[in-house]
Amino acid sequence: MSETPDLLPSGGADARTWLRRIGALGALLALIILGSSIFLRLTSVLDPQGHASSTLAAPLEQAIRLLHRLCASGVALLALSAVVLRWKQRPAAPQTSQAVFGIVAATLILALIGPLTPGYRLAGVTVVNVVCGVLLLLSFWWLRDWAASGPAGVRPFDAFSWAALAALLLQVGTGAAASAWEMHAVHWPALVHLACAVLCAILIGAVLLDRRSTPGPGGRGWLVAGLLAGQLLLGYLLMWQDPRSVALSFFHAMLAPLLAGALVSLLKHRS
Repeated sequence: MSETPDLLPSGGADARTWLRRIGALGALLALIILGSSIFLRLTSVLDPQGHASSTLAAPLEQAIRLLHRLCASGVALLALSAVVLRWKQRPAAPQTSQAVFGIVAATLILALIGPLTPGYRLAGVTVVNVVCGVLLLLSFWWLRDWAASGPAGVRPFDAFSWAALAALLLQVGTGAAASAWEMHAVHWPALVHLACAVLCAILIGAVLLDRRSTPGPGGRGWLVAGLLAGQLLLGYLLMWQDPRSVALSFFHAMLAPLLAGALVSLLKHRS
């Protein structure tokens, strides 16, 4: 009698194929989760009593929240699959440990703060929600990149790479804080976000200059530079708007996770 085939095969090539699929789909779902969360936040207002209400039509708001919940459930299943496959591949794929840890940590934190997110009463919850969403996306994309290139095609992160990623997450966090506090008519976090954006631009610019000496195609570098420039430009335009455009704010915020994924690819690939 034949054995039932394993849904998550332990063979090297098959396992990498599954990891690549998990990483790509997980990154897509994380992007949808971030997009829906950010859009719901930007289309919400607080009344004088501090209660949040949406400016969207009720059916549209409910549809977006349903999409968010479905994608979150999908991410949980993918995170579990990544853990199982990483365990089965533990002697052969030690480089995936950090990516899987990031996926699991972000998924658990997002699940824990999920009930506190609606209402936007706590700015800290909004900040953690956005930062963990970006961490989730870049961890899934990190996993996808490793599986697509294999051990020979990726490089370990050095201290400078970690500093660039930390600066990007700090920029994301301060941006979420500025948006959250703006609902309460508090504007000084926007100045902190601006300072962090300058630091982030300097570190990512230094990474781009360092990668110029690396042989191979420069498409990843140009993509990172373009996304960074686009985010800075949109942020500059938002500074001069009162009230701020929801569409412009949304696209400015959504460039951050795309930049995170592109930066991971640039940092991890040897060429």
